[in-house]
Amino acid sequence: MEGKDLRYYAKVHSIESFGTVDGPGIRFVLFLQGCHLQCKYCHNRDTWDMNGGDYKSLEDIFDKIMRYKNYISPNRWCYGYWWRTSFTSKIFNRTL
Repeated sequence: MEGKDLRYYAKVHSIESFGTVDGPGIRFVLFLQGCHLQCKYCHNRDTWDMNGGDYKSLEDIFDKIMRYKNYISPNRWCYGYWWRTSFTSKIFNRTL
């Protein structure tokens, strides 16, 4: 874990600011690094390696998302699931 407290950091594989592959519409996609599931038909196998990726603070990730806030439609976040979480409510209720 390299001394990082995972309550404040995430291991990020990559970020797509205008992703169109993972469903209809344009979306902000955050790919996290390290997966033990290793599903047979996974199309993100490069995210499996537990040693890859870079640690990013949650504040840095949040700030990156905020730069694209005007392009994100809250009713398309995983069909509304993420809209009900405190993290996304902070994004859409935060004053800039």
